Amino acid sequence: MTPRRLLPTDPALPQVLSLIRTAFAELESVIDPPSSMHLMTETDVLRLATDGEVWTIGDPLAAVIILTPEEGGLYAGRLSVHPDHRRRGHARALLRLAEARAKALDKPRVTLGCRVELTQNHALFRSEGYVETHTRTHEGYDRPTSVWFEKRVTPMTDATPEAPEHDDARHAAKMAKKKAARDKIMSTKTEEKGLVIVHTGKGKGKSSAAFGMIFRCIAHDMHCAVVQFIKGAMSTGERDLIQAHFADLCEFHTMGEGFTWETQDRARDVAAATRAWDKAKELIRDPANRMVLLDEINIALRYDYIPLDDVLAFLAAEKPPTTHVVLTGRNAAERLIEQADLVTEMELVKHPFRSGVKAQAGVEF
Repeated sequence: MTPRRLLPTDPALPQVLSLIRTAFAELESVIDPPSSMHLMTETDVLRLATDGEVWTIGDPLAAVIILTPEEGGLYAGRLSVHPDHRRRGHARALLRLAEARAKALDKPRVTLGCRVELTQNHALFRSEGYVETHTRTHEGYDRPTSVWFEKRVTPMTDATPEAPEHDDARHAAKMAKKKAARDKIMSTKTEEKGLVIVHTGKGKGKSSAAFGMIFRCIAHDMHCAVVQFIKGAMSTGERDLIQAHFADLCEFHTMGEGFTWETQDRARDVAAATRAWDKAKELIRDPANRMVLLDEINIALRYDYIPLDDVLAFLAAEKPPTTHVVLTGRNAAERLIEQADLVTEMELVKHPFRSGVKAQAGVEF
């Protein structure tokens, strides 16, 4: 029953993802939309163990909670208990551990989120002193889909106001402590390599963030290239700027014929995607290109316009070791996420399109 922290080098850390998936599996038919747990990778667990804290019970693992320091609190996520080890107090023990860690880290509260359907979990949190603070709604839904709770671990007094404290000496000491911890972590990061980077999710910003990295490469006089798999002939600001001013540093190939609902011709879409993938392979093989952006390739993969196996095999076997490849688009394949080095999911909270506002120059294109 004694919780144990797993450091990044702990041999038990690889068990964490398997435990979370096992614990969440029975929720598949209960919660809607599906859990983002499916997007988690072992790399994510390692990052969370490095930047936050992974605490477990049992050997082999029976329960886990992942604690992430945030501004003004400690976030408790992925609380999971193996089905064979439930009703033994593991969840309560880990929740109380989270409170102790919040106090130790000088955080005034523990926060956590839970799907609206999991009312038994809500009851557990309330019995441990958590109070509901707000609800959130996933993109595409017209009802709340998650409930958020918090528990204060330090009393509200004049000495602990909600506003940021104004004790300059204490603030400086806290920042110095954080800097020392960060410097210690950064001193271990010495490797350089070409990354496979995935931007996915329903939120806006996947291609925008990718083009931000392309412009960084251009600013460093690094040769790079862009292949657009879906977007058609419509003029975009990034393409016009690159072709007008940086064509010597960045090749730009718009290979798609528009969104799939525009062409309404699968054979044409497959042919266009195949041409785009052939061009992408050519550009990636060229060691002069430090970064190659495959814009909206995830959509082509989702509709089987190009074989996922071919893309994964090529990236594993033929990508030069110093070349970065960025793949954007919704619904990235789980196998691609597993193979990638860096994955970011853009979460949609609010979008003006739902209020009747059309796509606008400078924002969407």
